[in-house]
Amino acid sequence: MNYIPFYMIRPFTRIIFTAVLLFSGLLQSQSINFPINNHDGQNIETCSGTFSDSGGDTLTYYGNNENYSITFTAQNDTEEPQYIKLNFRFFELGQDDFLYIHDGADENADLIATGSGTSLLGEQIWSTGSSLHVRFVSSEADTARGWWADIACFELCDAFYADITTDQETFDFCPEAQTVNFQADADYYGGEPEGSLTNITYHWNFDGELKDGPQVSHDYEDPGAYPFRLIIEDPQNSCIIDTIITVRLATVPNFNNTIATADTVCSEEVFSLLGNVNAIPWTGFPTVVDTVAFVGEGEVFASSLVFDVFPDEQQIVFEEDFDRVCINMEHMDFGDLTFELQCPNGSSVVLHDISPGGAHLGEPVVLLYNETPGDIPGIGYEYCFTTAPQYGLMSETTFQFHNYTDQAGDLYFNQPYLPEGSYTPVESFQNLIGCPLNGEWTVTVEDSVTGTSGHVMGWSMFFNEDFYPDSLIFTPEIVEEKWFDQNGNELGNNPVSTSIETDVLGDFEFTFRATDNFGCTWDTTLVITAQPLPKAEIVSELEIPICEGDSTILTVQPELIGDEIHWLYQWMLEGEELEGRIFDTILAKEVANYMVRVTDTITGCAGFFELAVSEQNCDLNIPNVFTPNNDGINDVFEIENLEHYPGSVMVIYNRNGKKVFEHNDYYLNWWDGSNQAEGTYYYVVTYTRQGERKQTQGVITLIR
Repeated sequence: MNYIPFYMIRPFTRIIFTAVLLFSGLLQSQSINFPINNHDGQNIETCSGTFSDSGGDTLTYYGNNENYSITFTAQNDTEEPQYIKLNFRFFELGQDDFLYIHDGADENADLIATGSGTSLLGEQIWSTGSSLHVRFVSSEADTARGWWADIACFELCDAFYADITTDQETFDFCPEAQTVNFQADADYYGGEPEGSLTNITYHWNFDGELKDGPQVSHDYEDPGAYPFRLIIEDPQNSCIIDTIITVRLATVPNFNNTIATADTVCSEEVFSLLGNVNAIPWTGFPTVVDTVAFVGEGEVFASSLVFDVFPDEQQIVFEEDFDRVCINMEHMDFGDLTFELQCPNGSSVVLHDISPGGAHLGEPVVLLYNETPGDIPGIGYEYCFTTAPQYGLMSETTFQFHNYTDQAGDLYFNQPYLPEGSYTPVESFQNLIGCPLNGEWTVTVEDSVTGTSGHVMGWSMFFNEDFYPDSLIFTPEIVEEKWFDQNGNELGNNPVSTSIETDVLGDFEFTFRATDNFGCTWDTTLVITAQPLPKAEIVSELEIPICEGDSTILTVQPELIGDEIHWLYQWMLEGEELEGRIFDTILAKEVANYMVRVTDTITGCAGFFELAVSEQNCDLNIPNVFTPNNDGINDVFEIENLEHYPGSVMVIYNRNGKKVFEHNDYYLNWWDGSNQAEGTYYYVVTYTRQGERKQTQGVITLIR
């Protein structure tokens, strides 16, 4: 009876693809090559060698109008019946050239494959009997480089395989209560052998829960790796498949250190959203120590993890064999601490040493200098040390600042701290080369300075994930990171810069969403408070454009009366601040762009308002003749630009000095010369410009 173990497999197809090899070394194998033209019509008994076109290699073209055939028969040197297969490592035929493969000794046998172009590249052709018959026919068209195939014999059970699938076409799921339906289909490469497949049995073992049949289901819920065993037996041919497959439910990542560059912003102010998602490993053995331990002056925290899941002889050979060690803790000043990791053979590496410091780790309960160190744990952040760190040494990393309320209820503003993440160790992880993986690994944390303290909340350690059995460890991979606003609109990939436009004070939610390679989607939400900008406009005393040489008073007019009570002003001319111009009005004496920055002293938000002051020629253009003959042309005594001087007074006299016309707002109330004879008249126009009363007089001739 032939047992075929398939350990930790995933579903696969019958066709196995390999790389195409186009070099002469492929032809220098020690095995015998059988070019089809050299063995035309022959029956070759063999269990090894290679099979090629008439070119004999992957570079030489075959010829036109070829018509050759060959039979390969398994050389039976064992008690078990032998079968034969061809594995096409290279295949390139012209579109009118064909390779026919029959499941038997001649062309009367079933045709099981027809190859043209590159259709058989990487495919294995299995027989159901002892022979395969091949015929090649080429045309008069352009030829190609042909084929190259390995010849091998196999016993029947070697061709027995199974496709194991789920109703969701994956063995990786999200961590939620669900029923997974499994389907197993067994068959033989090359086709069904003698006998029937109807008697095949399927035996499933889900951690002691036994189930039978090609279709079964099983319930899952929590994150983890869940191996199950499936034994498939064909009693007719005494063939068995014994395989172990692992169903994995993803771990839930954390979003620690996902931040916005500001939690309160002004409307239209640009800020950045920085997402940080950390995939969490799942392990079937201890990798994490959970604890809360006080660390103060002279206090040494020491804790160990013991591993026994690796081969006894396995050790760290390269620096990269060690993945990371992470310490979750809070402390008033990281510079007061020393971190060290020791391996089972006594070798050690200093992760962090005493340094100038000056920043917190995590969110400690800060003690005043006259207080005795207490034992109130703060909130720990996770600090890792790895061969591929995000930051340099702790002592060389730029501080960040945050506000937080500690566990004692005290609020702290703008506190310096070291961000969560991975750091460079003081000593190289090369110190650990030669350390056995199995055994006791110890972390120590020592506080050497008076007046500061903190707490270790736990620690963890991982080697290169390739060292662990698949059923004992996995880490989902984050494959997509995006930000969304509270309306579900996508803002872009992580990180992203954005702004909020609002007319009222309000809270706005922004969601950071991450997707892992299990297809699971996770998110976290930040709330940003947005404050409105001052709302106003600049109004001009005079209509814009103003007259050449004039000046006008510009005034900031609020949208809502009363808002201006807590406003500050700064005027600018062509973008340059005007010293001392800090009131709500300004006298605009020149043609330019005037801008004012209005700052709300309550919110600190500033709005910018702009007005372009332009000018025009407003000089009066007074004609010396008009023709009131009702032809629609020059029928009245009209003065151009008089609209700029409302309330202008016009008085007209005849040659005898008698007043014949007068109006105290002459614009559009033009004299039409009614009841007056042709001739010369005298006029006097009185108007006001820039507060100064002016007068213009002259002669106008009336012609009918």
